[in-house]
Amino acid sequence: MNETDPMDETSIERRDPRRCSATNRAGAPCGKFAMRGQTVCRNHGGSSPQALAKAQAAIERADMKIRGLAIPAVDAIERLLQAESEAVILAAAKDILDRGGLKAAHRIEVDTEITVIRPW
Repeated sequence: MNETDPMDETSIERRDPRRCSATNRAGAPCGKFAMRGQTVCRNHGGSSPQALAKAQAAIERADMKIRGLAIPAVDAIERLLQAESEAVILAAAKDILDRGGLKAAHRIEVDTEITVIRPW
């Protein structure tokens, strides 16, 4: 049988993408989390000026891409308002109102009682 251990996380394909992609001196993967927008941790060069600049540029590109998709997303939700299904129309209307800041208020009531027991 050619079974692999499910707990074996040494192969780079099966590792958490948020973890550092570098290896330690023994050849095992570094266990630390990678820095934001990068593939390595602080100890493996993530805090160098050029790595920080590259990560910042990648984050800005991703932000611009998301902002560019906002208008088509709103258009898609707007088209759903003309759907046949009432459930789809209601969900689209709720989504538009939620994103517009008109979300229904949540009210939470907390009822507590404190009992003080004095040993004397």
